[in-house]
Amino acid sequence: MSAEVDEIIPVSRGGSATDLRNLEKVHRCCNQLKSDKSLAWARQKAKGAPALKPTAVPFKSSDW
Repeated sequence: MSAEVDEIIPVSRGGSATDLRNLEKVHRCCNQLKSDKSLAWARQKAKGAPALKPTAVPFKSSDW
């Protein structure tokens, strides 16, 4: 959940990497998901993503 700076409009799609109005603070994992896509695309993708990784095993704290 580290913080990173992301371009709202990616540089590869014509956005500016130096215009402060085009920059926002985001979580690293969110930035990696978004990549060079739009924010709307990333939000839609995040809604459809499973809550756990397929290899994760859910457990209860009482199982320790």
